[in-house]
Amino acid sequence: MQTTMIYSMGTALERAQANELSVDILVSGTWISGQVVATDGHGVVIETSEQEHAVARLEAISAVRVHSPAPSRPSVPMQAAPQV
Repeated sequence: MQTTMIYSMGTALERAQANELSVDILVSGTWISGQVVATDGHGVVIETSEQEHAVARLEAISAVRVHSPAPSRPSVPMQAAPQV
């Protein structure tokens, strides 16, 4: 049985926040790295260090990289090598 899941950038950011994962977001060709501290469906706040944070609109984000395995990643069963 196959399931379908829509995994948007907003969903990725919300899951990263809930699981305290580091992220990288691409905004106008610049990668911003840090922890998601807030997201509201319109924008995201990334804490980049103890003294800095960045705020970006979701529609301005070109890509999100989450430092974690993908959710619902299918496992590939090991197959025995053919006997010759």
